Amino acid sequence: MSPTDTLEAWMRSAPGFLARQAKHIGQVRQLGTRPQRLGFVFGCQRSGTKMVMRILDQSPESRIYHENHASAFSDFQLRSDATVRALLATSPAPVQVFKPICDSQDAAAILDRFEGSRGVWIYRDPHDVARSAVEKWGAHQTEVVTAVVNGDTETWGWRTAQVPDEVRAALARVWRPDLTPHEGALLFWVLRNQFFFSQGLDRDPRVRLVRYADLVQRPADAFDGLFTHLGAAFSAEWVESVRASSLGRATPQGAAEIRALVDDLLARMDAWRPHPVPLVNPVLLMIDTLGVGGAERYVVTVANWLDAHGVDVAVASEGGALADELAPGVRFIEADICEVRATDLPAAARTVRAILQEVQPAAIVSNSLATALVGRAAQVRRTIPIVNVAHGWPEERYRKVAPLMRVADRVVAVSPDVKRKLVAAGLDDARCRVVYNGVDCTPLGRREGAVRATARAAMGAGPEDLVVAIVGRLEAQKAHQHIPAIAARLKERCPRLRFALVGGGSREEELRALVEEHGVADRVRLLGRRRDVPDLLGSADLYLNCSDWEGMPLTTIEAMASGLPVVATRTEGAAQLLDARSGVVVDVGDVEAMADALARLDEQDDLRAAMSAAARERALAHFSHDRMVQELADVVAAAAFQLPEVAPA
Repeated sequence: MSPTDTLEAWMRSAPGFLARQAKHIGQVRQLGTRPQRLGFVFGCQRSGTKMVMRILDQSPESRIYHENHASAFSDFQLRSDATVRALLATSPAPVQVFKPICDSQDAAAILDRFEGSRGVWIYRDPHDVARSAVEKWGAHQTEVVTAVVNGDTETWGWRTAQVPDEVRAALARVWRPDLTPHEGALLFWVLRNQFFFSQGLDRDPRVRLVRYADLVQRPADAFDGLFTHLGAAFSAEWVESVRASSLGRATPQGAAEIRALVDDLLARMDAWRPHPVPLVNPVLLMIDTLGVGGAERYVVTVANWLDAHGVDVAVASEGGALADELAPGVRFIEADICEVRATDLPAAARTVRAILQEVQPAAIVSNSLATALVGRAAQVRRTIPIVNVAHGWPEERYRKVAPLMRVADRVVAVSPDVKRKLVAAGLDDARCRVVYNGVDCTPLGRREGAVRATARAAMGAGPEDLVVAIVGRLEAQKAHQHIPAIAARLKERCPRLRFALVGGGSREEELRALVEEHGVADRVRLLGRRRDVPDLLGSADLYLNCSDWEGMPLTTIEAMASGLPVVATRTEGAAQLLDARSGVVVDVGDVEAMADALARLDEQDDLRAAMSAAARERALAHFSHDRMVQELADVVAAAAFQLPEVAPA
């Protein structure tokens, strides 16, 4: 190589070299501040593991070892345990990930030998894998499969090792002497991916099965779960260049019996779900009060679900109307536990300390920053982990609350927007996990007959009217002052629209005055606090959320589950709750846009009916309380057992 060529090669490699050195220096500076995590990437060749490792390498916390990394691998197989442990000891990286893809047949044994390690198994559409394998290796994998069928476990080394007898028999049943290269590659895909089941990895909470299609079709969500499982912080900017163009390149081919064998294994892999993490028991939930509100209802939902699933659960709070909705098995402890001013914190901490002695919880779930602070102050040693649920704040509060969140061992954000704002304000990304809000959809749905007639009469509507329901506390956050203005704007264009506000609060008299001022007393009715909200929602026609800010509003989910098309302002969580089929999202405070969206739904019966069905379907599929509490329970278990979270599929 000429001096010029050498210089050009060095200049091309210099940016990458400098970036790696900067990353290493950053890790050295953080040495000892976080426990070290070890991860392994397994799977079948040509399944996208190289892309996974490339993106894992983006994390400033990671150190990755590909199968061609000479210090960690020999002839593509993992070196001795002593060598791996030496590499772990000499690297300052908090998260170290190896890719022993040629050792996938020994995945369970590898995880057993390295206590606390985690694994991910990547799988991809078998025909896309076969196409890529044939392009790279021709008929080689056909030769390997033939050797397996013939009982030759020596010639091809790791490729033919550890194959169970039943798998060899299954391959033999479909094997032919004239297999095409594509058929051979399909059978090799079966040979390698069946190890996920034959080793019991499908029942092992240390292992997460990851579909390549998810990684490229919804990279932000899929990689977030993968990173979380391995214990590394994730940033969506690392996957901005990921594209789904590699999907579906190959046309399914091969003999029917071979395709049936492949399809059967693929169906088993597609149906896999993470092995449930054991529920922590007992658990203490803490919140300032149990008055009417979204966070308060969240606590009641979580407490009742845990109680129904055999957990000894206690709720500590100042009290409130929703305390009556706790299940009989839930212990309610009335206490003033939210005072964090210097003069009041010692007394609040003593109160919580006494509660901890009484309940003996394995974990605390706090539902306000104040209760998290008091829960931490109550412990002389940091022995009981705290999971703090972040329900959302006004924009200006995030910079104040985010730095204080470090008192919690884990933070659960109820929407990606809440997490994004907390991280931007200084919260450690790796400490925070998104768990979408959910509600018990069982009592929600359309109402008919006398129940419907009674509910509509209460909302001031006749049989031909269209009712716009709004449920929420009458407080500044909910921006209910827009409703009289919207009603006045639509008085001529949509004469059958009626508005029903359900909820009480400090703005009730102010809002009644605004209704009179706009001349819409015949069209806007304030119902106050009600206990028949499911019947009211199930008898309404549309739902409006005009809030200035939210976390992820439970009432919007309830409206969707009741079959109501939704018009909502673009607050936190709105983009996840609603899609174009189920609702309309407009800018915060845009009265004209809210009015126009409601008018279009009033004028287009077909659109309203389609959105009604889509909203209910979406709520039931994605925002149930079963899903929410199970994911929250997994985070609590991760904190209590000192494990990385097992993220949802």
